[in-house]
Amino acid sequence: MAQELLSICIPTYNRSHLLRQILGVLGVQIRASDPNDVVIYISDNNSTDETPQVVEEFQRQTGLPVVYSRNATNVGISRNLLKVMAMGRGRFIWTLGDDELIAPDAITNLLAALRQYNPGFVVMFDTRYKLPLPKPGLYADYRAVANACLQLNNVHALAEHTLLSSNLYRAEFFDAEFGEKNIDTWFPHMFGFLRPLLKKRMPVLIPDFPVISTRGEDRGVPSDGQWANLDQCWATYLTWLREEMQMPELNPHAAGQTARRLMLANMRAHPVRYFRKNWRALFQPSAYRFLFTRFFGVGK
Repeated sequence: MAQELLSICIPTYNRSHLLRQILGVLGVQIRASDPNDVVIYISDNNSTDETPQVVEEFQRQTGLPVVYSRNATNVGISRNLLKVMAMGRGRFIWTLGDDELIAPDAITNLLAALRQYNPGFVVMFDTRYKLPLPKPGLYADYRAVANACLQLNNVHALAEHTLLSSNLYRAEFFDAEFGEKNIDTWFPHMFGFLRPLLKKRMPVLIPDFPVISTRGEDRGVPSDGQWANLDQCWATYLTWLREEMQMPELNPHAAGQTARRLMLANMRAHPVRYFRKNWRALFQPSAYRFLFTRFFGVGK
């Protein structure tokens, strides 16, 4: 079989109900485009639920190409992510969370954009994020994107797309070794593909069509039950990015500061809605650590 244009790489663990939903949507959209253009890759991090059965059922019902791998043990979120990224064989790799919502016609629109622009990197922000940049936007490279964000005093946008589902990149430029070296940052994917793309100065596309939305009340807890110190992870990543791009004006703590303000404003304005969305966190000790560091931690 010829190399596909797009590999959709999904790391998953004990979210069979969410995986079933996203595979169902992807199946409809892939069949509506050219099935030869897209292959789905799934790395199952040793799930104890019905994940294998969900994948088998999808393959049987759709006949679409799916490459499924199951880890003998749980290797952790980041290593499972790097593994599934390495599985992809397409010209472009899209890392996709098993719990996202996919916009109608997203696959068709993405394939058309990849053919039209042939970018090095596509940044697909959560549709609920108020992106300050114009769309569509085709930038000479990621430095140009960062400069545009800094001019708008919005470093948070650079941190916002660390969400794995926001990133689609040219497969040939992924540095797996550098991603592995940064495995403990929670964002090894960003280190792995941004470093070579910055060196190659590849164009970056911000599309004008919706692609993904993160779930609200039904999203659940993190897939391994652990809440990262997100602000610290952002600060570590943005510190590296500042040095890599030689942009001393980039404040690595600005993203955490913005997130803190937004969280407090949201909690004050909609306390009931905030509780409904996050009540599952009450049963996760690491969520309390996350909230403590969000309010009193990095860069305050």
